[in-house]
Amino acid sequence: MASPNPVDRVLGMIVPRAVGAIDIDQVVGEVDIDHVVSEVDVNAVVARVDVNAVVERVDVEAVIQRVDVNAIIGRVDINAVIGQVDLDVVLKQVDLDALVARLDLDALLEHLDVDQLMSRIDLDSVLDRVDLDPVLAKLDLNALLERVDVAALAKRAGIDEIVSDATRGVFGRMLDLVRRQVVALDMVLIGATNHLFRRPNQQRQMRSGTVTGELSGGISRLAAWALDAAFIATAYGLAVAVFINVFDLLTNSSVENSNHSWAWLIGYLTFGYVYYWGALSITGRSIGKGVVGLRVVGRDDEPISPGAAALRTLVYPFSFILGLGLVGIVVGKRRRALHDWAASTTVRYDWGDRPAELPAPLTAWLQRRTVDQDLLPARPSTDPGEPVADAGSTTVS
Repeated sequence: MASPNPVDRVLGMIVPRAVGAIDIDQVVGEVDIDHVVSEVDVNAVVARVDVNAVVERVDVEAVIQRVDVNAIIGRVDINAVIGQVDLDVVLKQVDLDALVARLDLDALLEHLDVDQLMSRIDLDSVLDRVDLDPVLAKLDLNALLERVDVAALAKRAGIDEIVSDATRGVFGRMLDLVRRQVVALDMVLIGATNHLFRRPNQQRQMRSGTVTGELSGGISRLAAWALDAAFIATAYGLAVAVFINVFDLLTNSSVENSNHSWAWLIGYLTFGYVYYWGALSITGRSIGKGVVGLRVVGRDDEPISPGAAALRTLVYPFSFILGLGLVGIVVGKRRRALHDWAASTTVRYDWGDRPAELPAPLTAWLQRRTVDQDLLPARPSTDPGEPVADAGSTTVS
């Protein structure tokens, strides 16, 4: 075992006895401290000294000004030091703005797990304190949007539904209101008829007031007929006027309407037949029925076929002879007119864009050709023993 340093041995013998009698400051002033430190085992001396007591008596700031702090930090385990420090106390004494001004924040962020940092921050509190205008002014929004999946964002935000609701607007809400009032009148007429014939009140059978999928009443069908009649008359009148003007320009002669009354009547009936047949064959509803919220369905409530639509349209005028063919709409259990009996069709409420929309002929045609089923509306149950499909907000008020 190596013998202790002679100086250390001497100090160990002399210091305990002499300290009490010697003026230490005078001695220290005459000693070459650097030479002593170079000869003494400083670690052993520090281990024997009450360092906290020394620090309390030392002008720490003066010491730090004379020390190469960077060299000390290079030799110290900073993480171990931080583990022993009360950082909250440190932060209260530090000028953080001055500190941040000296930091290379980009380099700092490269070393940080930003996701973990963000998970610990109360972003709402941060945003309340941040002036976002300068931040947004520095952002390259075009580059940011290039990294955003806009389609997925729009889907999550329900943009399609928002646009749909906004598009419907006031007109859509007014149309719903009118439809509800017309259905309410239907219910009054149906209730009076059921009472007269001692039948169960159908209003009690409706599920939560939902009407989509139910047999329509006479008031709704009358309103749809009036709209269709007005449309046919207007459209045919415009077509005739255009034809006459074009014919006059091409032939330099005039056409007298009174001389061709039968031709105009036949043309009117033909136009009306093509209108009704085409509308029912393609969508199961005419323009008037679409506005009121009705659809014509065939046997077993399947979409009406073009043949059935042709037969129904052909018999349609005969139902208006003395109105006898229309009596079944009011008194019949299935509310069929003469043309409905002839074509084995019924007319049901169907409020268009609602979830319980009835199948149209075009829908059935697409389904038969195995088009993506997710894009097609599901057909609600029309079995009298089963509840009608939910129609969302389609209710009688």
